[in-house]
Amino acid sequence: MLMKRVFVAMFLFVTLGLVATADDSKEMTPAERGKYNLTHRPYGFPLLNQKMFARLWTVWEPEWKSKVNPEDPDQIRRLSFERYGFSEAPYENGGAPMQFVSTPVGWVQTCMLCHGGRLPGSGESFIGAPNSELDMQTFYEDAVKLTGLKSPINMSFGMSRGRTNAFVFSIELMRRRNEDLSARATPMPVGEYKDADLDPIPWWHFKKKTALYVDAGVKGDFTRPIMQFTMGEPNGEKIKSWESDFKDIVAYLRTIEPPKYPWPVDAKLASEGKKVFEQNCAMCHGTYGPQGKYPNRVVPLKEVGTDPVRIEALTKEFRAYFNRTWFAKDAQAEENPVGYVAPPLDGVWASAPYFHNGSVPTVYGVLTQEARPRYFRRAGTIKDYDTRDLGLKVESLAAPASKELSGEARRRVIDTTLQGLGNDGHPFGFHLTEKQKRGVIEYLKTL
Repeated sequence: MLMKRVFVAMFLFVTLGLVATADDSKEMTPAERGKYNLTHRPYGFPLLNQKMFARLWTVWEPEWKSKVNPEDPDQIRRLSFERYGFSEAPYENGGAPMQFVSTPVGWVQTCMLCHGGRLPGSGESFIGAPNSELDMQTFYEDAVKLTGLKSPINMSFGMSRGRTNAFVFSIELMRRRNEDLSARATPMPVGEYKDADLDPIPWWHFKKKTALYVDAGVKGDFTRPIMQFTMGEPNGEKIKSWESDFKDIVAYLRTIEPPKYPWPVDAKLASEGKKVFEQNCAMCHGTYGPQGKYPNRVVPLKEVGTDPVRIEALTKEFRAYFNRTWFAKDAQAEENPVGYVAPPLDGVWASAPYFHNGSVPTVYGVLTQEARPRYFRRAGTIKDYDTRDLGLKVESLAAPASKELSGEARRRVIDTTLQGLGNDGHPFGFHLTEKQKRGVIEYLKTL
């Protein structure tokens, strides 16, 4: 009962039951079933319902309330999506955004809360695109104001917009379970972990990966490890019963292809950039085309020099505990990770911002230290894109967000001096000439 009370409060559950969805998947391939499972099946309890979502605006700050036309539900919905970073589902979803599954009793969050976003330029919803607009902390705070319910667990859902601290979410859920996923009376001690934001990875990289997560932290069969994010469901036996569904989800994730760059490309400059890329970048990031190969190279922290908090955040005690749980039957967590995986770069244009913590808004900034703003805020909307430097259009700021701003407004300012959001490191492109950098950027547009 303790576990049930914890999760009722944490997730603002509006009911304690789910109605099963009809099984339309019997004649599908595993990948087709996986897509159906991901987009139509609930794995947990409802977070809210449509009526509750339509009332959230009543607790917004005055500057946001002033935008609302109470007589126009569609306008309120659009504003709500903008505020929380939700997007329209590119399939029938019963009125719920792409980040939830609609059921007769409410909306259940899915993996696409972080891994379902909109493509730059078009604003098209795309399964597997990183959600660079998400502000789950604001959503949580608004829901608390509206309902009065509050999580008994003192944790943040993210310090900055467009990022996630899902690994902390996983820690806090898992330490409240025994190895067999039954509820614990008291949380398992797992050492002093660190809280930090991460940039969600694009799912079109999934097929190339031999290990999960930016630190290559889990190797083996990916099915059970990705299920750890279903632990909002209090019943451990029910979680286990979903394993076959997630085998199909894994099959689907391996079919997702990167979106094509939608703007013109300078073919001559791209051809020149390909040579520079293959001489300077391919060792870690791989080669592309029919004969392309991706090395899954883990670059030691001392070599890459990027923010170390993600490596330090998950304690040895937690990694060891993961290896004793049901999730690790066919997979193992690395208890002493040494660095970060250099990611594949196909579709890189659509995965801004960059580094594992989203601390650099453009590819040009990845290659040029001076082009990395210490404080920045996204300029415009998802449709505004920096085609020259390849990445987010941003406004560089001289100082961090004022404490006088609302939490929602503060989270729009990315402060790279905060824990886990450092933008140093990856010096590998610094030696390139300006022309070479421009060529590499143009080539990356073709991937």
